Amino acid sequence: MAVEPLPIDKFAFYLIQDHMFLKEFCAFLLAAKQKTNDEKLITWFESLYRSTIGSKMQMQKEILISFGISSIDNNAISMAPATLNYASFLRKLSSSSVRNLEVIVLAMAPCPWSYLEIAQELSKSNIKTEVYCKWIRFYASKQSEQQIEELKDILSRLYDQADETNKLLMKEHFGAACRCEYDFWEMAYNMG
Repeated sequence: MAVEPLPIDKFAFYLIQDHMFLKEFCAFLLAAKQKTNDEKLITWFESLYRSTIGSKMQMQKEILISFGISSIDNNAISMAPATLNYASFLRKLSSSSVRNLEVIVLAMAPCPWSYLEIAQELSKSNIKTEVYCKWIRFYASKQSEQQIEELKDILSRLYDQADETNKLLMKEHFGAACRCEYDFWEMAYNMG
């Protein structure tokens, strides 16, 4: 089956929504970092935060500028319902009342994990438009792959250490996060 990229207007809409979501994702990472004393996890959260701010969001801005969209950080653009729902899901989990680090890590996992898999699949296609190729190269990169391998290792360790109640919570929240991620992609495709 041939893979077709999103039309440019849908891709721009997706990038703007994703940029707004990534701001929330970064706040989520900083809040999650505060919930652990595990130095390895703290370092991992910080690394993911720096990568998101310094690389992912910068790449999005560069692509949007190439479309003639230079200002995405103003209040004139609002979050689409799926973006707001996903951000609200993360806000709720990063609140001070949630102490379950396993659930927190699992809730953020589908976002970077799905991007890697989508980009790897798209990299097998014959897409030639440079803006799409830039996005694909970024998310299919060795750095993205390494981040997801680290994520899988962390998830395995947390799951192995969890009791049965927490294992069920982890599965439940992973499923909820996957639904949010799916709704986000549907929103991008439907532009709303």
